[in-house]
Amino acid sequence: MWIWTCIDASSKYLIGMHPDERGKEVGHSFVDEMISKFRDPLEPVYMTDGYRVYTEAFLKSLGEWSIKPYGGRGRPPVWKFGYPDGFNYGQVVKTRNGRRLEKVEYKVISGMIPEGWFNTSTVERMNLTIRNCMARLKRITQNFSKDIVDLEQSCDLFRAMYNFCRPHMSLGAGSDKVTPAMSLGLTDRVWSLRELMTFSHRENIR
Repeated sequence: MWIWTCIDASSKYLIGMHPDERGKEVGHSFVDEMISKFRDPLEPVYMTDGYRVYTEAFLKSLGEWSIKPYGGRGRPPVWKFGYPDGFNYGQVVKTRNGRRLEKVEYKVISGMIPEGWFNTSTVERMNLTIRNCMARLKRITQNFSKDIVDLEQSCDLFRAMYNFCRPHMSLGAGSDKVTPAMSLGLTDRVWSLRELMTFSHRENIR
């Protein structure tokens, strides 16, 4: 079982979290869903590891046909299917030998990546937080999930709790407590679990 995750590195907002197998079909579906959450899908700078499915999924979701202007000399250019202008996407590819990290490569797949932005530590730390907080993902316990539906619902509950009820240490200054949802302006306070569980759901809230 694989936990697909998507997080905004600046606000620490957990955008998406989906338990499923690894694979092309699942990866494409997850990327499509994450892209749909942005008003402008070309605004973010996307960063992933070197899993090839991500490259294919972004191309399938956002790719477009284009052709270079013809100057009148030589062979005319041909139409090509590729990433759109303004799409910024990079990969951090780590090569390991067992548990030992041997090499880290930074690849610009499309557009321009600002200096210092090649980093996947936020999502890697998020994966650790998820496994530390969710007993359903721990094998040597009686709480280990045996049903995918229960696990999906548990992930949805954790994502809501993480975004609205759990202050993030890197967001607040001094004694101020700031949650990822507060960082994005979705709320002006830290929610209690009671408030979260009794909140009237609306379909337009993502």
